[in-house]
Amino acid sequence: MITLKFQPLKPWVQGNESVTPKNFYRDYKPSCEMGSFIALNVAVDLHLADKIDTGNLNDSWIANQQYIEMACDIAGIDLEEDVEESCFSLDNEEKHWILEQLGSPPECCYNLYFVTIYNETEEKLVYIGKTDARKSRFANGHSVALRLHNPIYASYKKRVHFGTIMFLTDDKEYLPLEFIQPFDEAEKYLNEMESLLIRWFNPELNVRCGNMGMMKQMFIHIQNFTESSDFLNDYMVQGY
Repeated sequence: MITLKFQPLKPWVQGNESVTPKNFYRDYKPSCEMGSFIALNVAVDLHLADKIDTGNLNDSWIANQQYIEMACDIAGIDLEEDVEESCFSLDNEEKHWILEQLGSPPECCYNLYFVTIYNETEEKLVYIGKTDARKSRFANGHSVALRLHNPIYASYKKRVHFGTIMFLTDDKEYLPLEFIQPFDEAEKYLNEMESLLIRWFNPELNVRCGNMGMMKQMFIHIQNFTESSDFLNDYMVQGY
């Protein structure tokens, strides 16, 4: 099953400069005041979830870092200098060289997934998870899928929505989860985001809520870009 994923570096090498390597190297942090954004990009019925290549945060983080380093080398940008002074602007020739030698920029993974049950009149969230494992959580069966065999869910169909996370900095810079430095910090923000969402929605099949950290103060805007339903479309999580 083919799905389109977010490529945070695509604007840098193919269009405008809304996200450039400065977003990776300037030690930006998510701003609670500015909030964050979750885009639900694909939704499939539960029995097809193992066909979705979700990726994982570790591989995506490394892939974006490596692409930046190689692209900057091609463009003659010295990352050993103070990145505050580095010029990441590319002319058309440099963009051509990068795309010719490296190909299209790497994708982000689907950071989160939302399992729902639905019928003709409603769609209800029953589980939230994060795709941080090297192998898809659905590859060998998921415990949630087993629990959904409970007869109380027999009259419902089951669906999974996959989404990506984008933060904003205090300076209103876009900050993809995969660009947060170091990797342990990116992983921490993903864990705290999952915990906040579980605390907010309280899905009946989630068994615990972890540490929300600073994320508990953050506003989260959720937008559903799939054509499957209006689940959580233009929804706001307001923090605590």
